[in-house]
Amino acid sequence: MKRKGFTLIELLAVIVILAIIALIAVPVIMNIISSARKSAFEDTAYGLISAGEMYYANNILSGATSDDVEFTITNGEFVGENKLEVKGSLPASGKVKVTKDGKVAIAVNNGNYCITKATSESKIQTEELAGECTYRKVLNPIVTSTEACITNVNEICGDDVIKAGIAVQVKVNDKEEAKTFYVVKDNATTGTLTLIMDRNIDQTTVAWITKEEYLSAGGTEAEWSYDAYGFGTEGNSNKGPITALNYLESKTANWTNIHTKNYTVSDEHGKYIVERTNARARMLSKTETLSLGCVMYDAGCPVWLYNGIGYWLSTSDTDFPITDALNMPSSGYVSGLPIYRDDYRGVRPVIEIPKTII
Repeated sequence: MKRKGFTLIELLAVIVILAIIALIAVPVIMNIISSARKSAFEDTAYGLISAGEMYYANNILSGATSDDVEFTITNGEFVGENKLEVKGSLPASGKVKVTKDGKVAIAVNNGNYCITKATSESKIQTEELAGECTYRKVLNPIVTSTEACITNVNEICGDDVIKAGIAVQVKVNDKEEAKTFYVVKDNATTGTLTLIMDRNIDQTTVAWITKEEYLSAGGTEAEWSYDAYGFGTEGNSNKGPITALNYLESKTANWTNIHTKNYTVSDEHGKYIVERTNARARMLSKTETLSLGCVMYDAGCPVWLYNGIGYWLSTSDTDFPITDALNMPSSGYVSGLPIYRDDYRGVRPVIEIPKTII
């Protein structure tokens, strides 16, 4: 009589074999699926980077200029006014930053993975999501400091800390040694550090504006020579600190690690508006000095703000706004000085750096 079917032992053997196959195959299949999802997410990240680069290229072609721009993704959609043109779906959340010089940084996640890329990198970094997904540190950072609020893009230095004048080291280019700067402001809204160097550029003196450059800017002999206060003085500040700015910008043109910016230098008395394009440094303003505890014509400025030789501010004088401009003497208070004097004050560079590149 022929046997039909399997014996119990044979059935159990088949079940065991199938279980072993499943035990081996399921993780392999899951790994394949996981790898495919990871690869797809990485393609999405590179798509965002390409979109950021295209955004920059379109701005260049159209002649548009802008500062660093950040694009925010929430619940798989861009939020706010800034949006990139991207094919396909977006990550669950994250940020993309396009710098003024066309570099792109990203920090995006899909709930499982966090993908980041610093502006100095060409390839992305993919890690399992654990906590927040934030921008990566830049390789060979141009700014170094022992203070966490300087080196952490997600941490802001409080006003009390700012007034202490946190010292940072800045590599303004790849050829020179790092220079010492102090924090003037840590802007939580723009994520930008405003820094001032610990000394004047080249440790030399320069006029706020010379007669020659005043006339070249459209001023007249009569305006320059007008004795506004009956003191036998000359000079007119209504064209702004052109000589000081020209000198500063020429001396910082090789600071290639510092992004160029377009600045508007406006007098707080409403006398002038000076537009500066593609500048790497600017002058300190009266408003900034007062925010740091300085007092007009009296001691009060923090020592780190005036150590060494005195320097010009970008604002005309409060009491004699026609012939004088404000300056920071080495004694630590804000006062006025005739704008044509080229033997008293120098120029101290103020720079602005996005914390995402630190």
